[in-house]
Amino acid sequence: MRNTNITILSGADTGTITGGAIDSNQLYAASFQIFTGDASAAGTVKIQMSNDICTTGGNVAASFTPTHWTDISGASIAVASGVAANPIEIVAMKYRWIRAVFTYTSGGSTTITVSMNAQGA
Repeated sequence: MRNTNITILSGADTGTITGGAIDSNQLYAASFQIFTGDASAAGTVKIQMSNDICTTGGNVAASFTPTHWTDISGASIAVASGVAANPIEIVAMKYRWIRAVFTYTSGGSTTITVSMNAQGA
């Protein structure tokens, strides 16, 4: 069984912060925990998916960047007063690529971190 525990988004801004593409090939479930560096920060974290097909030789994910992204239904959470009330969970991962996006709405300038723990084959 494969287990991955990584940071998929980390940054500071008062706008939108977008994490890089994560190859979710062979992952089947994941949870995401959100941390902010400012107790007054507010916004939304969402997980997006892409099923873009690797166009690089031999399906090499490391040299491919997906360009078409869609929000995953039910995979978003509001951050209020610097706190995300619950983790985001995806129990049936069916996507080739995922990424996290934080959209700032109010409060102080903040740092945001999204950690992922995922299991796969």
